[in-house]
Amino acid sequence: MVFEDESSEETSSLPYMHSTSSTDGLNQVPFSVEDPDYQGLELETMSPCEKHGKASERLVAFEGTDTGRRFLACAEPEGQNCGFVEWVDHQWPPTMQNALLKLWAMVEDSRSARVNDNLESSFTIHHLTEEKNKLEANYDKLVQDVHELMSFQEERVVDFRHLQSAITYQHECRSELVADMKAQMAKRDAESEKLKQNYEVLLNLTRAQATVIQNLKLKHITDKQLLSEAKMNLELKNAELTKSEEKLTQDKLELKFQVLDLLKGKEKHGEEMVQLELQFAELMKAEEKLKEKIKGIQAILEK
Repeated sequence: MVFEDESSEETSSLPYMHSTSSTDGLNQVPFSVEDPDYQGLELETMSPCEKHGKASERLVAFEGTDTGRRFLACAEPEGQNCGFVEWVDHQWPPTMQNALLKLWAMVEDSRSARVNDNLESSFTIHHLTEEKNKLEANYDKLVQDVHELMSFQEERVVDFRHLQSAITYQHECRSELVADMKAQMAKRDAESEKLKQNYEVLLNLTRAQATVIQNLKLKHITDKQLLSEAKMNLELKNAELTKSEEKLTQDKLELKFQVLDLLKGKEKHGEEMVQLELQFAELMKAEEKLKEKIKGIQAILEK
């Protein structure tokens, strides 16, 4: 998988995490690893070293659960470094931290196993060297014995069988020495092959760790893009809700005005009803007076 890291413009706009600096002059900057996508001095943001006031150095952490996190640190050399650290990336999720801890534990186990294998190889080589020195001493002694036998043969007549047995013994010792040396060389070749396999395992583990870190960076960028899109959608919905709220407020105000008009119309209608009742009472009185007049007229007509 090909990983493309964020550009310097995007990283400069990221919110930085907490910054730390040493108070006793000791360097507390975490171990880091070279990353061609994030290196050099940070010149685009206002995050200078707190003590020296100079531009900070871009680094990528390679230590514990902070592995892969980008941070800014004091760019001064060792001895003058104030230990200023300002994190760019947030802490990894707990699952990622557990995975990093397991990977580091596997690296430490592999390193310990390699150290133990080296110690065992050193002890074996030392033992083989001592055995070789002993065999060489025995061989020198045998050669010296043969020379003494040859000198003794020149001086006296030596039994041929005794000389033949000595020579045969010398050849047997030499054959045993050669066989032991071959066995030791085969053992050393097997140990070298084992060390080579351990190295390949450690190399594969390092590659797997780099792949995991790249995948996590890619996932971080994808999650960030999704969060940005979700934020934009929320802002659009918030604007729509604000417009709806303003419209509801305006409708409510108009409804209040209509209610007030209805109340005023009701009061006016009540006053008109009162006037109508008064007029109706006056009409009733006039009707009674008229009836009395009609009765009077009828009485006069009857007479």
